[in-house]
Amino acid sequence: MLKAGGDPVGKEKIGGEEAIALSRKYGVPLHPSHTFLWHDLSPQDYEKLASLALSEGVLESGTSGALLLPMTAKESLEAILVLHKVRGGKIIIQDPLPFLLCLGLEPDGVGLKRLSLEGADVAVDADGAEGANEEAGEEKPKDATKNDSALELVNMHSGLVVRARAPTRIGARMGRPEKSDKRLMRPPPHVLFPAGEEGGKSRSIQEAARHSTSNTTGIINVEIERRVCKSCGKEGFAFRCECGGHTEKKRVCPQCNIPAPEKCPKCDKETTAVAKMQIDVKKLYHQALENLGEREPESLKGVLGLSSRDKTPEPLEKGILRAKHGVNIFKDGTVRYDLTDLPLTHFRPDEIGTSPEVLCSLGYTQDMHGQPLISPDQVCELRVQDIILAVDAGDYLVRVAQFMDELLVKFYGLEPYYNAKTPADLIGTLMVGLAPHTSAGVLCRLIGYSSASAGFGHPFFHAAKRRNCDGDEDCVMLLMDALVNFSMSYLPAKRGGKMDACLVMTTILNPSEVDKEAHNLDLTPVYPLEFYEATLRTANPKDLEKKFDLVSKRLGSDAQYEGFNFSHSTTDIAAGPKNSAYKTLETMIDKMDAQLELGRMIRAVDEKDVAERVINSHFLPDLIGNLHAFSKQKVRCVKCGAKFRRPPLKETCPKCGGRIILTVHEGSVRKYLEVSIKVAEEYGASSYTKQRLQLLKIEINSLFKNDKARQTGLADFM
Repeated sequence: MLKAGGDPVGKEKIGGEEAIALSRKYGVPLHPSHTFLWHDLSPQDYEKLASLALSEGVLESGTSGALLLPMTAKESLEAILVLHKVRGGKIIIQDPLPFLLCLGLEPDGVGLKRLSLEGADVAVDADGAEGANEEAGEEKPKDATKNDSALELVNMHSGLVVRARAPTRIGARMGRPEKSDKRLMRPPPHVLFPAGEEGGKSRSIQEAARHSTSNTTGIINVEIERRVCKSCGKEGFAFRCECGGHTEKKRVCPQCNIPAPEKCPKCDKETTAVAKMQIDVKKLYHQALENLGEREPESLKGVLGLSSRDKTPEPLEKGILRAKHGVNIFKDGTVRYDLTDLPLTHFRPDEIGTSPEVLCSLGYTQDMHGQPLISPDQVCELRVQDIILAVDAGDYLVRVAQFMDELLVKFYGLEPYYNAKTPADLIGTLMVGLAPHTSAGVLCRLIGYSSASAGFGHPFFHAAKRRNCDGDEDCVMLLMDALVNFSMSYLPAKRGGKMDACLVMTTILNPSEVDKEAHNLDLTPVYPLEFYEATLRTANPKDLEKKFDLVSKRLGSDAQYEGFNFSHSTTDIAAGPKNSAYKTLETMIDKMDAQLELGRMIRAVDEKDVAERVINSHFLPDLIGNLHAFSKQKVRCVKCGAKFRRPPLKETCPKCGGRIILTVHEGSVRKYLEVSIKVAEEYGASSYTKQRLQLLKIEINSLFKNDKARQTGLADFM
């Protein structure tokens, strides 16, 4: 298992002379740091490289100096991944002794000579098998035959055991870009309250409050939940009547108008609490501001209309406080923050910005070796329901916590709960993790922050959310927000409306109940020699399963939660680029150019094939789809945002008199046409692909280009 987070001080890289001495003394393969991809060279290229080094190679300071080679060796050196630099038209290789031995050469003053293997009777080939060695002192290496590989020649001429550096290669594609950002609806509302058509395209509650007709201001027509006061019998939509009494939902049959809880006793149709009402948004808005003792926010956005079964609205007070703190709501009444999932089993306090003292107060009293936790560079085991979030997430969640505290005090008349001013104040806070397309949240606790744009969690935690950590993106929310503001009454009534909503919550994570993929977690600190030997014969992994400590063997015992180990250390869980180029590059054209340029540089990639795939899987479907959308598009009012299937005869919006415009424009249809043609020509795409693009160009031009009306200049008449 690869550990995320590692020992701060690692062993220095082993030198070439030491690696050779160890290999000769113990008969072990040459150290990986000095093992190159010899199997990527043909025997002929191997012989050419050896001859070139012998005839033109120069050692700067005898056996301990760097090796100078001519530039003609560069292609072969890059093929086998020999680290080198170029200065003054010469290639410089530091610590070259293992490289020279593998070519069958050794230092001879400032020059080189053929390696003399005196006293050596046998050599070990690339697979570990013994084979006859050449006679000691032979001047010329064995000629490369059709049956020999470059790696076999290396083993033959070096007198060492040299393994294949990359015996098996696995193709891979880039995963989705990292994500750390707040979850927003489109457009992003502050409150689930209907602004109606009067709120305009921005769904502004303030604009709806200013809306005026011939004799009224702030009165809008909406569909909203009907409630009846238990005390005075007055109908409305608020949970508390103006008289101070509590209200209850009134469901009636839409056909028979008979009140009933769920179904009509007469026609058996489902009853509804939805009713068309005129509401005074201006009055409600200013009353909410007065209740909170708040000033009018810069912007307060609601929704066009409610989509839940009974169209239950949120109190405007919640939206005002969210707008004040700059947080936006999701469809279920909660505030979400999205992050890319990353699995983690171990960490250091200095990696997550949390002191050992604070961690001790959270239960991390010992490091992974059982020693008292006193230093920030000690490695600790991550508890299965603890999480580490991106720094940006901490900044946003502080605003959510401040919103919650004001809501508790000013709306519910309770004491504040979080009292958070900085992200550090949220350490130890309980949260809920939730994956899209599911309805089960998992309770978790925040213990620190990372500079990586991701959310770190134990593999069990991600598996409990029904994730397998392949670049998935999940959300977190404050537990108090989920408990106070979530309501099933807000969820859309349409199909799938209950997905991505925390209907239930796992409070105690049982590893036996999570996806079995997490049970394959490997906890072995040092792999046995049998494992590496088995890789040479491509043995069945099941044959070696007993040699490893797996989670599946610990299920049902206390050891399923702790005592985990790892095989490889890392310097920092956030080491490497914080943001991928896919995220930093602005346009899709920039991303494509960078991808193709990368394809040019990588030997394993056929850039022509990449270009063809990009055109056929992305650009062509986009061009065809946009062309189709243009031909079937609706029109939209720029003032109120209303959409119509076809342009009105009077060319203005029948609802507000605003200007009507198209929803799909020529620019979006042509967006990728020219760049697709350019890429197809530059990278030699197939004739079929080029013809498809040309036919699309003709079709697009015929749609937008008017041959009878075209702009001309004076030169056209000369």
